[in-house]
Amino acid sequence: SVCKDASYCGAACQKAGWRSHKKTCEPPLPLNAVMESLQAADAADDWRGVLKWKERMEELMEGQSDKIADVILSTFGRAHEVESNSTDIQANHHHCLALIALQERRVELLGKMERF
Repeated sequence: SVCKDASYCGAACQKAGWRSHKKTCEPPLPLNAVMESLQAADAADDWRGVLKWKERMEELMEGQSDKIADVILSTFGRAHEVESNSTDIQANHHHCLALIALQERRVELLGKMERF
């Protein structure tokens, strides 16, 4: 699909699912628009608005300076931290695991930047 949100086992399944999927299928936002949306959500403490971009985090960090990459990691980390306190147990577990992974990446990055 154009949006890359849907995956199919083959061409026949894709063709069968297109009628319903085409209602919501849109090309992905350009990276600069994703970054603007992420920054606006962060400024407004809209943590779910931040997390909707988690699938594009690697793209956002690619080619950025270490300082900007750290800001991106910490933004997603704050979002997972806040959401872990306001969701059910299973979602809480997911957010905690994601936060740990993000913090490990930040430690690695900050070590590279010699901040530790």
